[in-house]
Amino acid sequence: MMRDFLKKWPVIFTLFCGVVPQQAAAAASPWQETDGARLRIVAEPARPSATDLRGMLQIELEPGWKTYWREPGAAGIPPQISLGDDAATAVTIHYPAPEWHDDPYGSWAGYAQPVSLPLTFATSADTWPGTLKASVFLGICRDVCVPVSMDFDVPIDEKKPNAMQTLLLDTAFSALPADDSDRLSIANAAWTSDGVLEISLKHAASDTDPQLFVSAGSNRPFKKPVLVSDDGETALFRAEPVFDPAKAGEMTVVLTARHGVDAVERFFTVSPQ
Repeated sequence: MMRDFLKKWPVIFTLFCGVVPQQAAAAASPWQETDGARLRIVAEPARPSATDLRGMLQIELEPGWKTYWREPGAAGIPPQISLGDDAATAVTIHYPAPEWHDDPYGSWAGYAQPVSLPLTFATSADTWPGTLKASVFLGICRDVCVPVSMDFDVPIDEKKPNAMQTLLLDTAFSALPADDSDRLSIANAAWTSDGVLEISLKHAASDTDPQLFVSAGSNRPFKKPVLVSDDGETALFRAEPVFDPAKAGEMTVVLTARHGVDAVERFFTVSPQ
């Protein structure tokens, strides 16, 4: 019964969106289109005295098109957002677990289906502006990658949140990788003597292999992690750096793992080699 409902949920959701009055999108920017996709930013209304608010970058990809995760590989363009109002001081992009893609230029992590990237906006001002101004830069890819730059105006002075806006945001944030669980966890990450980052995962029994994604910032990229062993409960990956680990010093690494329907994410501080 539940499986049948989940199969029908995209259709139900689409029909629901079609009958909601236009005011349901009041706290969203207009859609903007480019080759292979259309994009907009949705944000919740600013709350009095709140120093942050939730939003999301909604990317509706056309079939056959892809976009990047936080670590885009050697030739990719990760999503970047800058703000055009002094009252909004920062924005953090959060990422659902991606998938690995291979093309003639190499392997890279990203998304081949429509995706919403949750956002957290922050302010140090006493009040929020009536409209958030944000500039987005990212890559949209098919046979070749197209750099996309767009400017968005997002109204956030609504008096109360509306149901559709809240549903979209809740759905986007609930799709983020979870903390470690009994079914999937990231156990350890450390340099080996030969200068490779070795990561171990604990996972539930399954017929499929787990996937691992590594990000340490744009100046410390890694190649696609290689699964070197898996006894059905513990998987061992090795990720080769495309930089000199001896010169890296202590660094923070974002590790995202997925295995079947489970996805987890942890930030590790890796000591110098």
